[in-house]
Amino acid sequence: MGRKVLTAGTFDIIHPGHIALLIEAKKIAGEEGELVVIIARDSNVVKFKGRKPILREDERLFVVKNLKPVDKVVLGDERDPLKPVIEEKPDIIVLGYDQWAEEEWLRKELEKRGLSTEIIRLGKFSSENDSTTDVINRVIKLFCQKNQQEEGD
Repeated sequence: MGRKVLTAGTFDIIHPGHIALLIEAKKIAGEEGELVVIIARDSNVVKFKGRKPILREDERLFVVKNLKPVDKVVLGDERDPLKPVIEEKPDIIVLGYDQWAEEEWLRKELEKRGLSTEIIRLGKFSSENDSTTDVINRVIKLFCQKNQQEEGD
């Protein structure tokens, strides 16, 4: 019997860490389970990360919706980040290693709203590029190197 597993995030510039997270979350759900992904709203990305996302929320939703492990994708809520979680009623929430939500805080907030959901935080994956910040920094470094080489020619 499968379980409903939920994970959430920005999913800006899909990289190996995102894919590993989604594969693990789907394994936890089981073959007959469902993996639901909440895509952070653009305004919440600015609020929690202090920067605008590179891709708009509708573009990020489209990309994630078309990834193999994902069964369902929903947009987050601008006012209440937990609203879509409550609406989905997951059996398990899977958090990535660098997600802002603290497990104990999340557990208490969900209990206040009538959910006793298991929370699993996954560790960091072994890829060198397993965070969007890592990928952005790598692109900047390569771009700057290319410009320096061109200026030297």
